[in-house]
Amino acid sequence: MKVTSNHTFHFLTEISKENTYSLLFPEAKAGLAIVWLYEQMQKGIFPQDSFKEKDIHEALRTVNPAIENDKSRHPREHYNALISNLLEYFLRYDEERQEYSFKQYAYIFCQQAHDILKATFSPTRIEKICFALYDKLKQSKDLDTFLDWFHIDFDAFKLQLKSQLDFLDRQIDQSVASLRENKKLSLQEGTILETLQQIDERFELIRAQNKELRTAFREIEQIRRLIESNALAYDHAEVDARVHEAITFFQEMRRTLSIIDKRLDRIQPKIKQLFSNLNKPLFNTRIERFLYHLVENSIEVIEGSKKTIRLPGNIPPLSVFLLEQDLTIVERKPDLFPVKPKKRLMITETPEMKASVFASFQNRLNQQDEISQWIGTLQREVDMHDQLRLSDYFFQIAKPDDPHTLTLAIAVIYRAMGFFEGQEQYMVSIDPGKIIHNTAFKTSLWEIIIRRKT
Repeated sequence: MKVTSNHTFHFLTEISKENTYSLLFPEAKAGLAIVWLYEQMQKGIFPQDSFKEKDIHEALRTVNPAIENDKSRHPREHYNALISNLLEYFLRYDEERQEYSFKQYAYIFCQQAHDILKATFSPTRIEKICFALYDKLKQSKDLDTFLDWFHIDFDAFKLQLKSQLDFLDRQIDQSVASLRENKKLSLQEGTILETLQQIDERFELIRAQNKELRTAFREIEQIRRLIESNALAYDHAEVDARVHEAITFFQEMRRTLSIIDKRLDRIQPKIKQLFSNLNKPLFNTRIERFLYHLVENSIEVIEGSKKTIRLPGNIPPLSVFLLEQDLTIVERKPDLFPVKPKKRLMITETPEMKASVFASFQNRLNQQDEISQWIGTLQREVDMHDQLRLSDYFFQIAKPDDPHTLTLAIAVIYRAMGFFEGQEQYMVSIDPGKIIHNTAFKTSLWEIIIRRKT
């Protein structure tokens, strides 16, 4: 049963009251001390996850050694003030045992920071999660299990998927920061070029990871269709809200992936241009040094009546060898192999022949019109529903007892694939592992899906 209240919670208002914000997000020295205590608990150093006041003092001194060791600047009262603030949301004090322990918010505070910083990219894990989500969704046969799927499985999946996208975004930010930092340095014998090469390779890796993550999303479209199908069975406000939330989330994730793609497309050409700009002065510098070395260290040597230049000892003498070639010219006489004249064929056109050729030409024109109409229909379907299975339309067009329609169906499928592949807003995928059959035909097709990019 959902409990309602007449009091409306205003998040910004509440967090702005007095010093609520600073209590939730303490200054660095206090926050780092909480993390230090958390790590000690993870190592099993504190029995029953309880610790004394002296342990808090040790934490503050450990994470801020340069400051906390100065006793004159930080008297005991300062420690007491910090601990008093932490008692609001982070620490709980047991007066009987005179020990402190963590409140739940302290665990959440540390764990979230730990998970974000330790995040690793695993498209395979996301793909497995997608498969598990789909399987559990298929097992939800009533309203309660359907809503449980949203509350338990889908909400957990959202956090993991967002963390993967955030990881890719942070990788780009770190690479851009490294790029900007190295652009300010002076050119030292290719050092910057080597660093840029590493950054460029990092961007290529991010692009590959982004593509892998797209591949891991294959099940999401099936999840979306099954969600919409299940939702039709229930006239329930919460179901409608959660279905709308899920579909909006999937669309947001696609947009995020597209944003990452665009960021990479904008950054990588600039890196290539920077490579070119840096290589030019480096090449010119090396050529200038080489020429200066030749001028300073070459000597003039008199051999008989000739004066020659002897290059420095570490440069091998230049030798040029020109191979003389004798080319044989073969003259072709035009009358050596005369071409035999061919008789000119004279074809007499009859009204029947003209009518047959015209009918054939008219049939081809009509077929082209039909193909164009089908292409327009397919495009409208994709724009309306975001995707369609092109294989199904083959059997809608072709008729078992009409060879003309079979030819038309083949032509429509062939033309549609070329039409949609040639436009950026569409994506064509072919799955040889899925064969589409129809009992009225001996012909079968691979599954062909056309999607509209969002």
